[in-house]
Amino acid sequence: MAREQDHVRALISEGMTYFAAGALDQARAVFDQALAIAPDHLAVNYYLGAIADELGDAPAAERHYAAVLAADSASRQAYFQLANALYLQDKKWEALSVLRDAERHFPGDREILFYRGQLASRTLPGWHLPMLADQDRNDAFEAAIKARVKPGDIVLDVGTGSGLLSMMAARAGAEHVYTCECEPVMAQLARQIICLNGLDDKITVLPKHSSDVRVGADMPRPADVLISEIFDRALVGEGALPTISHAWSALLKPGAAAIPQGATLYGALIECPHLQRFHHLETVNGFDLTPINALAHPLSYKDAQLGLEETEDHRVLSAPFAIKTFDFQAMPDLIFRAECPVDIVKSGQADALLLWFDLDLAPGVRFSTGRSKPHNHWRVASQVLLDKAECRAGQPMTLKAQYRHYFDFRVIAGR
Repeated sequence: MAREQDHVRALISEGMTYFAAGALDQARAVFDQALAIAPDHLAVNYYLGAIADELGDAPAAERHYAAVLAADSASRQAYFQLANALYLQDKKWEALSVLRDAERHFPGDREILFYRGQLASRTLPGWHLPMLADQDRNDAFEAAIKARVKPGDIVLDVGTGSGLLSMMAARAGAEHVYTCECEPVMAQLARQIICLNGLDDKITVLPKHSSDVRVGADMPRPADVLISEIFDRALVGEGALPTISHAWSALLKPGAAAIPQGATLYGALIECPHLQRFHHLETVNGFDLTPINALAHPLSYKDAQLGLEETEDHRVLSAPFAIKTFDFQAMPDLIFRAECPVDIVKSGQADALLLWFDLDLAPGVRFSTGRSKPHNHWRVASQVLLDKAECRAGQPMTLKAQYRHYFDFRVIAGR
């Protein structure tokens, strides 16, 4: 035993010399000899992990850093190295789990907290926590779920996220909830949360898009209730319309209940020259910057950071008006045109359109995104008008709206 230990120490010394000289292949060969003698040796595995990092061999780095932590869970740096090796292999859930383990072993360590947050932000969009912190939204959906879900119902929840709405449905008495989440890391988190709350026998997480779900294979029969919370700030941008349409064509029984049962998209014209400059620049401080407009996406709506309450940066020129009402108790229109009468209340130049919506979640349960509160998850959206319009107070105007995977809005005089 002592001779083996001496031999391993000698090999480590030789390998370190090669490693310091940048002779990585020779260093790896020497450390592999040491590993054959002492497969659990912490230093040997650490050096082999570092060599694998340098050579871009993420699977080998994963293997060796995992061995380091198995030998000594207090090897702080190995958590970072293992998480990085996993992330490079697109094993995002495993990488996140490693850094969560590191947080448990080193409570209060700000560097670990920072890197875990960095990895999380690269893995998933950052709106999940603000969405779940919107208590008005949560309460409105739960009220609708309590009103529509009955004992014995099969529920299909599209867009699992954290699993919150699925758990509400299970608590409301559903026989079983089948919930779809196509983002692998989010699906894993949902399973963990559902299990933590003791509902894993009532909820099945399907790690796929709902368009890939098959009755008979993934769920025993068509669902009695559809829950869908797949709406962005202008209602349609997360694929809500085709997703709900497909559910009606393939996954729901006739007469199923939809939550929400419908929605209405609203708009208001505003004067706001700086929004136009977000999409089209000419000169800035005397310099011609017009080539930068190649990066503009003027037919994309944005978080307005504005509302119906005027600020020094914008004036609201029209009364609110309905653009489109959707019925989710049937297959919704995927493409539509609308002509909306607009009442002009102030004179000015219409530069952009504010957009928000109401969700009709269940009879008597409505949720509006037009409210200006700091905790609102859904903010009012804005889209610039490519053809700015001069408006006079009292003048009848019409908004022509077209949707075909994107919105195209035009304002014309008259009705």
